[in-house]
Amino acid sequence: MLRTRVLTAVLALPLLAVLVWVGGWAFALLVAGALLIAGWEYVQLLRQGGYAPSLWLTWALIALAVGAVRFGHDEWRTPGLALLLVLGMGQTVWRMEHAAPVPLHDLALAVFGGVYIGWLGSAFLALRQLQHGAYFVALVYGSVAVADSAAYFVGRRWGQHKMSPRVSPKKTWEGYGGGVVGAVLFGALMGAFAPVQTLSWAHGAALGALIGMLGTLGDLGISALKRQVGAKDSGHLIPGHGGILDRVDSVLVAAWVGYSYLTWVVWR
Repeated sequence: MLRTRVLTAVLALPLLAVLVWVGGWAFALLVAGALLIAGWEYVQLLRQGGYAPSLWLTWALIALAVGAVRFGHDEWRTPGLALLLVLGMGQTVWRMEHAAPVPLHDLALAVFGGVYIGWLGSAFLALRQLQHGAYFVALVYGSVAVADSAAYFVGRRWGQHKMSPRVSPKKTWEGYGGGVVGAVLFGALMGAFAPVQTLSWAHGAALGALIGMLGTLGDLGISALKRQVGAKDSGHLIPGHGGILDRVDSVLVAAWVGYSYLTWVVWR
């Protein structure tokens, strides 16, 4: 399994790096495609658990968030969200009239998935659209990758205390600490060689710490969803890694944390 994971990463990372470097529509389509697939996997997971969230609503919310960022019209979000909520409620009434078991639950789950995946994930696109955006994407994504790898190896070697035994039995507090330290060191290194003077090694370390600490919540959250519906992975699209949602669970949180830190703290 580890060999397959490593081989997949070796093959995929160069392509990802090229698309991040190129930016523009190429990167926007990558982000949009990944988030839409993640939304589809989210809906399919819930359907395994007996729910029936609307795929169109989840996708529409994701597309709204990505479109607002890509075209630079953040003001689209509020009226767009309101319209989709009204349409979703209309569908809920129709489904209740046709004896759907829990249509309001389905509406809430579709809205949550679309907003969670779309609003958080679109921050990754917003990062790339900043000046020196390719660097910031590398900083955020690299922090997640280093944190995951450090957590895996530290937890495997020294892990003793279970972090969340019901949700993710293999995660330990020792591994979590190793992941945070790894992200801090990587962030500090990237910050020390940042192409902008306002981002120092200290800011890089702080950003790495936040990503290391909070990114795990994204991982655990999707793990809780899979645990509830009895699924091991969100899909089988990526050999050795599961589905897209399995790969972006931490990245969704990290993208929002990274963009927020840069715009609220570094450039306040």
